[in-house]
Amino acid sequence: MPLLLAVATPAFAAKGSGHPTVEGRVQELFHQEEAPLNQRHELEAGSGLEWEEGNGEATFEMPLHVEYGVTDAFQIQGEVGLSPESEQPTLEEGSMGARLALLMDAERRLVVSTGAKVLALRDSPAASMRPGVSPFMLAYKELGPVGINVSVAADLLPSSGGRDATVHPDLGLGAVVGDGVLRPKVEAAFRNEQGTNTGIFAPGLYVNPVESLEVGVSMPWRLKSDGENSLGVSALVTWSGGSSD
Repeated sequence: MPLLLAVATPAFAAKGSGHPTVEGRVQELFHQEEAPLNQRHELEAGSGLEWEEGNGEATFEMPLHVEYGVTDAFQIQGEVGLSPESEQPTLEEGSMGARLALLMDAERRLVVSTGAKVLALRDSPAASMRPGVSPFMLAYKELGPVGINVSVAADLLPSSGGRDATVHPDLGLGAVVGDGVLRPKVEAAFRNEQGTNTGIFAPGLYVNPVESLEVGVSMPWRLKSDGENSLGVSALVTWSGGSSD
């Protein structure tokens, strides 16, 4: 902890001195956390719908998320995933956490941040919820018109309800092109989804009609270790506002 605070101190000092922050090409990615943080007093909220077709069956999930910038270098966040297929929406997963900027270099357009989330998730659609924690490290770098985001995380799930303790890696890579109204993107990820190791490749497009509103569409192709591959469509609408800048 002392080492973490020592590394993080320059980021907080930069904020206090009026050093410009670094914003990503988009507010929210589909399959990973984004390294740039919300600015001080900036509130971000979003929702969408994920549809997936595999083995002749279609599944739906509604993601909801909210983030708040306490300072330019520290934010809190929460998210849930709801299944809207029944009359009573079912909670599939949820998390609450915080994120801290370790490095914000506006000149090099580089951000490194870290954080952790407390989890509640299911190993399979029919399983009960189980607790966990997920530490993560994120990095963002702009190379010309392309913003590249890398995420490394691990879901640490202790033994509960007769289930053994386990660790699930979660790796992500995303690239977004441009800063205009239309912004193409592509993401790749590897993670454990409901007990199955899954590789994800997801091209898509963002539309930014106004600065505070972002609409994204993605087509994730999931390659699962059990051979049950699937293709889906995801939509996400994100609003942000209230920044002190």
